[in-house]
Amino acid sequence: MTRVAALFLACLALAAPAWATEEPRLLAQVPLVPPTENLPDDIADLVYAFWPEYYNGYGENAFTRDNLRLGRTDLNGDGKAELVLLVDSPSWEAAQGFPFVVAQWRKGRWFAIGWSWGDEDTVFVTSESHDGWHSLDSGKVVLRWQGKQYKPEEKAAP
Repeated sequence: MTRVAALFLACLALAAPAWATEEPRLLAQVPLVPPTENLPDDIADLVYAFWPEYYNGYGENAFTRDNLRLGRTDLNGDGKAELVLLVDSPSWEAAQGFPFVVAQWRKGRWFAIGWSWGDEDTVFVTSESHDGWHSLDSGKVVLRWQGKQYKPEEKAAP
């Protein structure tokens, strides 16, 4: 019986390096929901900064407030929620999902600190963190903190 226990413990010790290469655990989903009836000016300013020709514009790729999905979550543990803003419009869909931006509130406005692709059901905060900032997993892409902003990295195919 002791040999079996020793063999079991040895197998566990050899398998430990494999645990380190696993994907980070998903901690919480970022709820991305349609905005309220009136989009706050500070959020509209962020949308116009990224998509000036398309937001409330005309043409094939135009979109409106109805195509936006918003979520807030504290990514760095400072007690202030960052903003995740996604464009959920069929003309903006790519193989990785829809474009979204991650923004931090500074100096009275939203500053973009990262962007990626996902959809309203696939953006999660993970257990992985760098310099106190949690990574985000959006299904096919992981956003990792790089000191001043998030860098998107495609996930390896399963």
